[in-house]
Amino acid sequence: MVKQKRTMTRKRMTKKKIKINRKAKTELDKYPLVEVKWLDICSDSSWLSMKDAMSMPLPMCNTKGHLLSQAKGITRIFGDYSEGTKGNIEEIGNVTIIPNSVIVDIKKISWQTNN
Repeated sequence: MVKQKRTMTRKRMTKKKIKINRKAKTELDKYPLVEVKWLDICSDSSWLSMKDAMSMPLPMCNTKGHLLSQAKGITRIFGDYSEGTKGNIEEIGNVTIIPNSVIVDIKKISWQTNN
């Protein structure tokens, strides 16, 4: 009997870079609003059969915010910001840092306000 080598197939991740518009009219417009879908680490401290452990899925997470950067294997998103007196961004908050290797998809989303 010949043993077959067990191979693990992995869904190909969509690698997409979104450009940051450094010449935007306002500082906030430099950082596009994006939606990032990414796979997170999962842990379970309970007793499981090997079959159940092998069938545990990775959780799919969704982050929305302004794209700060995509460099050196890391995507940085911020959700909050404070404005200075001249309308410039002074500080940012709710920063999420995601390794590009776990990103499944990233896309620009539009922000529309009702005036």
